[in-house]
Amino acid sequence: MKLKAARMMGLTALVGLLALGCGQTKAETADVSINTAVCNLCANRIETAVGAMEGVNKVQVDIENHLAHVTFHSARTSLAAIETMISEVGYSANDKPADPMGYAKLPGCCKVGRGQEKVNMEL
Repeated sequence: MKLKAARMMGLTALVGLLALGCGQTKAETADVSINTAVCNLCANRIETAVGAMEGVNKVQVDIENHLAHVTFHSARTSLAAIETMISEVGYSANDKPADPMGYAKLPGCCKVGRGQEKVNMEL
């Protein structure tokens, strides 16, 4: 009986320590300018890619304002890594231009200048 109680107390202490340790990384929120994203397909591509990154809790693209709102844990990823992922998918991210290989893979409707106001993009 004493052994069972000791195991239970030990398990409770371990769970408490794990919960305390997990709470130490604070989530950060950042807005990333995505001036070359032009449609909902663009939004879905960015949300899928960034949302799959380790450390990213949430990503929501606002096409109308050309912004990606990202919530992430800075201990597991960084704003620079998020910008790189967006670039690799084919879109500009803040001051980082779209990766030419990623841009080439985009569907025609997601490329700037296709019936949309042209956006200055350095390729």
